Amino acid sequence: MIRKNSLRFAFVLLAGIISFSVIRAVAASNVVPPTSLADQSSIITVNDLKPSDCSAITLTAIFYCPTDGSQCNATDASELVIGTSAGDDIRSGKGDDCILGGGGGDSIRGEQDIDVCIGGPGTDSFPGNSCDTQIQEW
Repeated sequence: MIRKNSLRFAFVLLAGIISFSVIRAVAASNVVPPTSLADQSSIITVNDLKPSDCSAITLTAIFYCPTDGSQCNATDASELVIGTSAGDDIRSGKGDDCILGGGGGDSIRGEQDIDVCIGGPGTDSFPGNSCDTQIQEW
């Protein structure tokens, strides 16, 4: 009787090993098609980056002030002008501009057309009231 039960146990064990091997072989041969789930992207424009205070202005470019302490003269495009963490002397060019002073005591001047001037941390000045909107943040 022990021999008969041992034979049954060996048969069940062998059938289990064979079943496990077949299932593994079938699973290993499956090919999962590639997806583009991780490749999703969207285009961000300068108008997506501008602060809400500049919502009335349509911008076309971003202008970064130089970090070497030289004067910051933007171009004649309608730009988002971004100052540095130091005190900057920022002058926008022609075009509708949104000027972000950044840190430090900045001197922010709008030129022609519509200019929204937003100062950052520090005491900023807006000489000649050349900005259509002047905001001192912080």
